[in-house]
Amino acid sequence: MEEKMLGLIPVLKKPKSFGRWDTYSLIITDQRTIFTQLTSKMLKEAAAEAQEKGKQEGKGFFSRWADQLRATMAYSERYWNIPPDEALNENPGNFAIPNQEIKSLKIKHKHESSWGNEAEQSITEIKIESTRKKDTYNIDGYNKDIQNMLKNVFGDRAKT
Repeated sequence: MEEKMLGLIPVLKKPKSFGRWDTYSLIITDQRTIFTQLTSKMLKEAAAEAQEKGKQEGKGFFSRWADQLRATMAYSERYWNIPPDEALNENPGNFAIPNQEIKSLKIKHKHESSWGNEAEQSITEIKIESTRKKDTYNIDGYNKDIQNMLKNVFGDRAKT
């Protein structure tokens, strides 16, 4: 049976130390959850392609700059058109967890202040507990569609 993609979270950040993080796209299929690491090299290549395309089309500086921003923000959308195994194998930092091994997903909407900054930012924290490990990831902002998609795929294991 062919693996079917059910959902995509384009940018998921796993906090590391000193304000740094690893960035992933999360591909959810009917069989597994695939974490595809987004490297700075990948995003730079997407921006460079958009820049070159804009030059070929005769676009001005600001139009090319906007195209570069859109290209990096939408980079993960290409996973809708790539077989899950190909996405998993494109980078050594990628990994997958079989969906039946995911015990719980705790989804929490939070407001945080940046260190040294009084402005609050909205994030969605997702704690994923599988039979192998527990990890916490963040999504900038709040997206009800992502929360609903996770509940549809994981049922009672996805808690808000």
